[in-house]
Amino acid sequence: MVKLSGFFCIIRPGNVLVCALSVFSGGLLGEKPLERLSGFFPSLETGLDSWAARLLCAAVSASLILAAGNVLNDVRDLDTDRINAPHRPLPSGMLTGTEACILAALLAIAGLLLAIPLGSTGMKIAFSAAAILTFYDLKLKRIPLAGNLAVAFLGGLAFAYGGFAGFSLLQSLIPAIFAFLFHLGRELVKDAADERGDAFSKIKTAATLWGVRAALLLSALVFTVLAVVVVLPAVYLWFGRGYLAMIALGVWPVLIHVMVSSLRNPSEDNLRRLAALLKLDMPVGVMAVLAGFQGW
Repeated sequence: MVKLSGFFCIIRPGNVLVCALSVFSGGLLGEKPLERLSGFFPSLETGLDSWAARLLCAAVSASLILAAGNVLNDVRDLDTDRINAPHRPLPSGMLTGTEACILAALLAIAGLLLAIPLGSTGMKIAFSAAAILTFYDLKLKRIPLAGNLAVAFLGGLAFAYGGFAGFSLLQSLIPAIFAFLFHLGRELVKDAADERGDAFSKIKTAATLWGVRAALLLSALVFTVLAVVVVLPAVYLWFGRGYLAMIALGVWPVLIHVMVSSLRNPSEDNLRRLAALLKLDMPVGVMAVLAGFQGW
């Protein structure tokens, strides 16, 4: 049971679920999301060429590739996690490094195989995502801003991958841009939270190189840009008042709270709490975009 718990925890199921939701949402934008969703199961019956089957493959494929990247990330971060997150499966002894590496390889292979029904373009996207994740774990995360930008790019790519699978690529670029900015800001908050362990391991991040406050100011700048950008679909009348209401009630307050609280209290515990709050708010943003495409 301990091993099973370790395997479950190390893939970070919350992140994997958010990834699947992002991909799936990107594929619902080809028409009004509720109408498309109502035709999901009937479309599955037409075979692997249907948008629904393609989208399901894309969502599971992306989730497995992300899970593999999460496992490899923990393998690479074992030394820093002994300080920053000693409860994780590897530093706590629930799993060995060898077991984690085997799991990462199996997850990556499964994720890439599930991209086959998407054709050559879909496979190229999946291989590119796997390559970026691997390069991130091995190198990019130790280069200030480069690792943050890589994670943000992959966060946006999830929506575009779903859009490609569901034949709604152009529409999916709207949430992809939002996701890029959201993940970039959150990654900078996480860098600030991990500054102590990263500094001990001599890992160069925005926080260790320029200071925690500088990283948080940069994060606040990114979130400010995001707060403005998310209004544009309503300004240009692409989305309705329902979308704007969800943004005003469910997204802006969280962004403002994170910016103010992080700068007032940049303690490690508070920054971890804020990073977790941002993760919980991700589905709210996704639901707002779906509501916008629904015409609300």
